[in-house]
Amino acid sequence: MKPDDLAAALPPSVLLDDAALLDAALAALERRLVAQVAGGRRSVAAPLSALVVGDDEVDRLLAGGHPGPDYEVGSLLCALTAAWQGDGPARLIELAARFGLSDFETECLLVCAAPDLDRRFERVFGYLNDDVALRYPSVDLLTRLLAPRAERGHCAGLLARDGRLARFALLLPAADGRSASAAGQTLRVADGVLRFLLNQDGADAALLPLWCRPTESSLARALWVQTDVAAQLSALLREHLAGSRRAPLLVALAGRPGSGRRHAAEEACRALAMPCLALDARALAKQPEAEARLAAALRDALLLGAPLYLAEAQVLADDAATWRPIVQRLMYELGWIVLAGVESVDALAGWCPAARRVVLELPALSSDERRAAWSTLLAAAAMPTEAQPALAEELAAKFLLTAGELAQAMQQVLDAPRAPATAAEWSVALHTAAADVAAPRLATLAQPVVPRVRLADVVLPDAQARLLADIVRRVRHRRRVMEDWAFDRQSARGQGLVALFCGPSGTGKTMAAEAIAHELGMRLYRVDLAGVVSKYIGETEKNLKTVLDEAERAHAVIFFDEADALFGKRSEVKDAHDRYANIEINYLLQRIESYSGVALLATNLRHHLDEAFLRRIHLTVEFAAPKVPQRRVLWSRAFAGAPVDELDLDFIAARFEVNGGTIRNAALGAAYLAADADAPIGMRQVLAALRQELVKGGRRAPAADFGRYADLLPID
Repeated sequence: MKPDDLAAALPPSVLLDDAALLDAALAALERRLVAQVAGGRRSVAAPLSALVVGDDEVDRLLAGGHPGPDYEVGSLLCALTAAWQGDGPARLIELAARFGLSDFETECLLVCAAPDLDRRFERVFGYLNDDVALRYPSVDLLTRLLAPRAERGHCAGLLARDGRLARFALLLPAADGRSASAAGQTLRVADGVLRFLLNQDGADAALLPLWCRPTESSLARALWVQTDVAAQLSALLREHLAGSRRAPLLVALAGRPGSGRRHAAEEACRALAMPCLALDARALAKQPEAEARLAAALRDALLLGAPLYLAEAQVLADDAATWRPIVQRLMYELGWIVLAGVESVDALAGWCPAARRVVLELPALSSDERRAAWSTLLAAAAMPTEAQPALAEELAAKFLLTAGELAQAMQQVLDAPRAPATAAEWSVALHTAAADVAAPRLATLAQPVVPRVRLADVVLPDAQARLLADIVRRVRHRRRVMEDWAFDRQSARGQGLVALFCGPSGTGKTMAAEAIAHELGMRLYRVDLAGVVSKYIGETEKNLKTVLDEAERAHAVIFFDEADALFGKRSEVKDAHDRYANIEINYLLQRIESYSGVALLATNLRHHLDEAFLRRIHLTVEFAAPKVPQRRVLWSRAFAGAPVDELDLDFIAARFEVNGGTIRNAALGAAYLAADADAPIGMRQVLAALRQELVKGGRRAPAADFGRYADLLPID
């Protein structure tokens, strides 16, 4: 029967309803299956009927088939092609057109969908596959059903892994397939494709773990609407879709997490009445069959007419060698729209050179924009009105947050079990929340240190004490001098502060770092060299970048202990190891120069530092062994709050040239000796503990060195 005759024979509803079209096509499929069954009759004993599909059952299954005209076995697309001449294309034909499928490939989709459309076909295919467990058609069965004998080899190639059906994840290997041969592999229609054919809502089950689920608060959305990136993207999409040549479009939405990249993508699509398929690229990269998942995502995006948004696509850009060829192939073949949320404007440079590429940047908020955003959030909260301007100004100056991060910090405070009541409580709560939000990755590479000492607790000569006070002064008034007085225009370098503490161990370098952080009310992080330095090329620089970037944003003091291990002198290049070591130092030199935070570096070996790095130091503080007056103060403070008995601290301070670390350890050892004797700390315990510390440090400590107190020492 010809297509025109078939169109006349079909009921009118078939011309209008996709489900009826599928019914008509399934009827034609049943005719084909009858012919296949007729060629392979066999009898089955009753005891095996549960395991094997017999002739009688097949006859019964096919006897009650779909009603329809009696037409010759021909193309299964005849019904759909005829109906297409009516009121509009069937979804199967529409799908074929979107992916450029041949008639054979389109018919394969229909046959493989049959078991999901009508369960009777599961048993029929089990019969024809000669295995009741194989409920979907095999490659061999598809070629026998749909292709002339002379073309079966070519058609089998269209069903291979490099065919369009497999590349675009339209057909997938069925879970019931156990055949070792390609011809015996059974195939099923992907869940997303089946949903499209049936006009059903919902997403492909394979994509559910990758979905971006809304997590932003209403506070964040209120701040994001103030940007115009969504309007720019909407205009770009409208212009692109109106073009006569539908080339692939790759849009990089560049900004930090919390800048509103996904919000901009979804708002732009909403303005055009388009859906937006948003997936998490981090979850995608962890999938065992990530390439197939991405193909399925682009397939569904094309079917739905929805741009594909890849959140956190920076993870794909960081592994460009793996992902760039995959993304390029899929975009070129499908010619659709991909929106990628990345962190840097050059993250996708060089990707898809033949596609249309556009970068839309969501820049970091300026100080005035952060202040306005904080003012908006504080006004919406139940905070004392008179304190809002000063707190908004302070938070904006300290924390370099995005709009989403500002909202997240405020939401943390609002969700706390006990809401702040006074202005001081609001200030403490918001400072804590902002610091937590600003640097989520910093604690993985640096060790947080709780500053317990004040600047007044650090015992140093007057010259060094003034230098520490100068560090605090520079940080406190940095914004006023650099921004308000325009000193930042005089240099393109970073506006941060880098100070070097050098001197022997135990002279107070770490304590000074704690005191500065405490004085400034800033968090202190000590860089863990074991976590930063990596044997893999490029990883050390990446870790250092994370540490410095996060410290800038979190308004934290970063402390590099044993800095000579990272900032050592560059060496003559003799092999690849020297070259990459020099690359790391060069990166540090450049990054420190542009650093806008507070970095403190400590070293025992100043002469090991690279000269180029020393030129980038703003202040250098020499920590020498304490003199007698400083030692006297250190001994006195070491026993503050402890029970003591006639300690001759003047004698100890003048007699023994030791540093603060040794004094602290000796005082602690003396306290344990006194506690064991259930007595106050006296000269006997102090001298015994001090002698032990001197010997531990490699010094001889004969009894004669202890002068008139030598008889208090334990007998060796």
